[in-house]
Amino acid sequence: MNYFEVDNLKKVFLDYFVNNCGHTQISGASLVPTTDDSVLFTPAGMHPLIPYLAGKEKHPCGNKLVNIQNVVRTGAINRVGEDSFLTFFELFGSWVIGDYDRFDVLSKVWKFLTDESFLNIPPDQIYMTYFDGNEFHDKDELTLSLWKEIGVLPNHLCPTKKNWKGPYSKEQICGPNTRIFYDTKKEKCSLECSPLCSCGKYVELWDIVFFNYIMKDGILVDSCSPSVDMGAGVERLASLIQNVGTIYETDKLNNIVNSVKSQIENQDIVNDIDVTKKCRIIADHLRCACLVIGDEVSTVPSNKGRGYVLRKILRRVINNTDQLQIGFESYELIINKIIDLYKDSNPLLEEKKDFIIEQIRSEYNLYKTTLKRNLLKIENDIKSKVSISSDEIRNLFDRYGVPIDMIKNIICENKVLIKE
Repeated sequence: MNYFEVDNLKKVFLDYFVNNCGHTQISGASLVPTTDDSVLFTPAGMHPLIPYLAGKEKHPCGNKLVNIQNVVRTGAINRVGEDSFLTFFELFGSWVIGDYDRFDVLSKVWKFLTDESFLNIPPDQIYMTYFDGNEFHDKDELTLSLWKEIGVLPNHLCPTKKNWKGPYSKEQICGPNTRIFYDTKKEKCSLECSPLCSCGKYVELWDIVFFNYIMKDGILVDSCSPSVDMGAGVERLASLIQNVGTIYETDKLNNIVNSVKSQIENQDIVNDIDVTKKCRIIADHLRCACLVIGDEVSTVPSNKGRGYVLRKILRRVINNTDQLQIGFESYELIINKIIDLYKDSNPLLEEKKDFIIEQIRSEYNLYKTTLKRNLLKIENDIKSKVSISSDEIRNLFDRYGVPIDMIKNIICENKVLIKE
């Protein structure tokens, strides 16, 4: 495989689809959606393009597009810090809107992944899944036959009913997809181990969705603008290309994680597994906060909507930095590192740097004051108790927003028994 740092990987991707595939590069959209008010943040690269994919509008840049889109997803926020979970990340995206040639689409992606001039991934380590049919649509025999024609081995092609995307948004676009996986060469977890398994042997590289249909009143109808959406996670693809074990070890994220670790006074603990996870959480969440506050449509901490999500993210940062005894004076150094790493692709970060730091400082001070007050309230609530249940602890968390670990510390300090 060819090695690329993240910024070079992004350049190779954009250049390939512009110069080899005739796509027009467009800017990524704001993290604040303008076409769908059912989500708080832009969750996917295709999301801002739904009106065009559905044939409702013609895109001013034509029918072949490519970009890199910032996205925020918080559905798995409690798993951030594990090897492959983030709240903010970047997505490669390319589209053909309107009539497209499926063979041409699949072969272009295959060339980008396997050709020695581009990523140069060994073909024998690439596997595909394809749609196996559901109550609305038959098995996707066309995609199966085309992958074989391109040269994918039959035993590297895996059918699954899960390969169906949508319907999305009010436009109700939907269709089958085919996913591309990389075999890490780890041992199989069982005889049935395949790209459908979550054991980690197979890592998803690319997703190609054929938006050929609209769902109307529970009935599948042909779209007036059959389109294809091709996407991949930048950090995930980079972790493969850079031959590192996790997305947090890719060059940019690793730089931020190390910046956090450098602020820990006791350097003897920086490689502890629990400490490393906390540093990853801080790195991801501060990066997310910087990009959300520094977006063209800026979001600031509040008690509603996007502002509440941002507040939750920042308070997780504060709780973790407190546990590592990292004070706010270290935040500016980490924030400056994040802005320096991402300012080329997000120029507003530099312009809004003082605003970003001030918003994070304000939230830090507010939370510290609120936390101190709420810790006293919790102590008053429990000091007359002999024991407390897990449900009662959860209720205290819901009422006061104080981390469970802190609540348990107060309980232990007051010699109250925790009943599991």
